[in-house]
Amino acid sequence: MLIAIGKKMLEWPMFREFRRAININQEITDEFIMKTARSEIKPGSRILDAGAGTVRYKEHFSDCEYLTQDFMSYEDPEGEFRYGNIDYVSDIVDIPVEDQSFDAVICTEVLEHIPRPDLAIREFSRILNPGGKLYVTAPLGSAVHQYPHHYYGGFSPSWYTLFLQKCGFTDIDIAPKKGFFALYASQTTRACLFILRSRKLTHRFLAPFALFAIAVLPVFLFRLDKHGSAIVDPSTEFTIGYMVRATKV
Repeated sequence: MLIAIGKKMLEWPMFREFRRAININQEITDEFIMKTARSEIKPGSRILDAGAGTVRYKEHFSDCEYLTQDFMSYEDPEGEFRYGNIDYVSDIVDIPVEDQSFDAVICTEVLEHIPRPDLAIREFSRILNPGGKLYVTAPLGSAVHQYPHHYYGGFSPSWYTLFLQKCGFTDIDIAPKKGFFALYASQTTRACLFILRSRKLTHRFLAPFALFAIAVLPVFLFRLDKHGSAIVDPSTEFTIGYMVRATKV
């Protein structure tokens, strides 16, 4: 009941900053794609959204040829996840298209679900035109999700640099999804939601405190985080994940 009421309240415009704080990973990923990638991908470009899932970004590239790929094998036990319209139902390391077929590839929060993510990077290199752009996000550390299709906890800047260079990419830019306090805000939210959903007597006793904490702490912690921190900043040693841009040679 409390969670249902909370979800309705979150739709109000006045809670925009709160929505951003408690859903920071998705919010920053969306911003990366809808602002950074969108500003760099020219109208008329041919784009592949690899591991597209719900096809979240299609409407933002209406002036491009936007195609999608996914293996479409995940079954959500809660029935909340729904695949969008997928053009290529395939393994992400073997996409049935010709070499140099795309001007840009988008791949968000997918690498952790691939047994050999390095082969996905190689496949992106194969299907991109010279000068084509790659936009990738993935966690640095995450809980197990979309089980059993979850193989890695996350990827470091060194991993991206190593395999992107090996696969013929240059102009590699890697930015953290904010720093320690943003990560702490996301984990605080998870802890409070766990308590609110639990049926244990001790957790029910703590529910009012969890409701207060989730209403206050995420925004407070989010504001403590530095905006646009660099990887060398000690505060980004703990981060939700990374946003990566690279260019095919």
